Amino acid sequence: MDSTSTNLTLPSSSSHPPQKKHPYPVPTPGVYAPAITFFNPATDTLDLPAQEKYFAHLAHRTPLTGLIILGTNAEPFLLSRHERKTLLHLARASVPASYPLIAGVSGHSTAQTLSYIYDAHAAGADYALVLPCAYYKPLVNTVAMVKEFYAQVASQSPLPIIVYNFPAVCNGVDLDSDCIADLARRHANIVGVKLTCGSVAKVARLAAVLPAERFAVFGGQADFLLGGLAVGAAGCIGAFANVCPRSVVRVFELWKAGRRAEAVALQQRLSLAEGVTKGGVGSLKFAVGVTTAPRAGVEDAVRLLRPRRPYEGPSEEVKARIVQTMEGLRGLEDEGLVEDRGGKALARL
Repeated sequence: MDSTSTNLTLPSSSSHPPQKKHPYPVPTPGVYAPAITFFNPATDTLDLPAQEKYFAHLAHRTPLTGLIILGTNAEPFLLSRHERKTLLHLARASVPASYPLIAGVSGHSTAQTLSYIYDAHAAGADYALVLPCAYYKPLVNTVAMVKEFYAQVASQSPLPIIVYNFPAVCNGVDLDSDCIADLARRHANIVGVKLTCGSVAKVARLAAVLPAERFAVFGGQADFLLGGLAVGAAGCIGAFANVCPRSVVRVFELWKAGRRAEAVALQQRLSLAEGVTKGGVGSLKFAVGVTTAPRAGVEDAVRLLRPRRPYEGPSEEVKARIVQTMEGLRGLEDEGLVEDRGGKALARL
């Protein structure tokens, strides 16, 4: 099977929403990984066999609660609409039917965002993760405009919406907790938020005013998972869960089991390790290439996980630091989970 072949049959693109509306479930609490994307650097195309192995490994062989497909670290703005659809359909085909999939559907306009939502719905995604439109920052100058964007999207979306607050990729546009809470109250199908802004205070305020059975508040990075849980978060959607999925989940499980000191010790260790992957998507993908991807059976993973052109990977110095750091965590990831979900695999406490 070559790197671009697929047996998937994609539906034709549509500019019209499907008729059936979603009943608005709230995402299950836990740890979600925003899956990264594999490319064949010789052809600059998706490597679908490697991608399928990776999706299947995360869903079947780790205790992650679910996956984000086409999140920020999947390099979605470097993908064509057809490539986005291909990855969504491949993900759904690679994981159990009931396994939660959250689709990144952010675009630069309301119409573009809705078209991605319709594609995600057709592919079998469960939720839509939506950044505010912010490409032209001078035009995003009022809270009213942001609220109107989400209102238009929510009114036409066949999927429940998770608001995505990530100022670093939105020209500094930063949604405050009052804005997010108001959106949730106004629109029944806005059921959660991912806070990659890193504000534990926002987690606390939102958890205080929105019931957990109505709205899920997720931290957007694994290195403050414990801080979020302490003030009411449902869990996290964190890029580092690609690198150490079992260990990040173990923090969540230790906290829920009341083993707070152990949870703090593990969180501190993982947060230090995560620091070396913070240099951008290239550093994260290299870390996955020397950890989880080989465990998934992906050969030549480091080569297939270079960022898409024209972007460059990390320097040799950074690579060496990542390798050294990840080697120190190898034992954590190798212990514990040995069975797939059919064998009721869980993070070992």
